[in-house]
Amino acid sequence: MNRLPWQGASSCSYPACVQQEQLPEQCLHGTGSNYPLCVAALSNHLLTTQGRAQLALFDGDLIKAYLLAEIHSRHPVAQARHGQDGPSYAYSNIHSLAEATGVPRETVRRKVMQLIADGWVLRLKNGSLLLSSQRQADYHQLLLQQARLLHSTAAKLQTLQHAASKTGADNP
Repeated sequence: MNRLPWQGASSCSYPACVQQEQLPEQCLHGTGSNYPLCVAALSNHLLTTQGRAQLALFDGDLIKAYLLAEIHSRHPVAQARHGQDGPSYAYSNIHSLAEATGVPRETVRRKVMQLIADGWVLRLKNGSLLLSSQRQADYHQLLLQQARLLHSTAAKLQTLQHAASKTGADNP
């Protein structure tokens, strides 16, 4: 395999540039080749920062983070806010989580049991799963942090796209 350096990769000082409040000048006023590099750096920063936060909260297990997100998205309070009435609630259970996520049922069962043991999930008598009220604030804090990062990244991408349109850079 012939490995060639990514042309222009050194023009972005990732991660320092994406962690600044404002985009660096080389992203805004550089050559057109900087645009895809800066978009890639911003996207990578968003994904890795969110992944690290979830890894930290769930003991290095992204599958548990994903399953809890699925459970939370089916919570009856969230569903009621979107106009669904009580009989149509789509509670999560181990079977529905395995089907929705494509994760093997036994893996889902094992991870859900760990989430229950860690206090993240409450299992009702009928097998339905809910985000526990004791950990709800922790989970909502994670979601708020991710929303702030997403908002900041979106603003930077919009600024970058605007600058690229002035210089005629290609949008990825």
